[in-house]
Amino acid sequence: MSNRPPSPPTPTITTQSGVSADEHDRLRLTTQQLATRLEGTLDCQFDEEVLENLLLELDRDDYVEWVSVTRTGDYVWDLTQSPDRIADAVAEVVVDRFYSWFAGSSNAE
Repeated sequence: MSNRPPSPPTPTITTQSGVSADEHDRLRLTTQQLATRLEGTLDCQFDEEVLENLLLELDRDDYVEWVSVTRTGDYVWDLTQSPDRIADAVAEVVVDRFYSWFAGSSNAE
């Protein structure tokens, strides 16, 4: 065995679309990249500052994950688990509403 230091981690690879493809297909986007994707998908304009404030709030509640800042000062967000986390939160609220609705309708009869 040699006394060499361990190999460095695999570098982050950025695809042409700007999405990082590291750590087994993690979805990482800057606020600007996310705004561009949302605008293309939903056909509406997003104010990046407002979107970033929304993302910061979602990060506080663990719906998205802030992972780094680029050299130009842009936040990078890990959105890999976001759809599942948001879907779970919405499902929980819907179930609670149904329980309240059913409980209210049985009391009124």
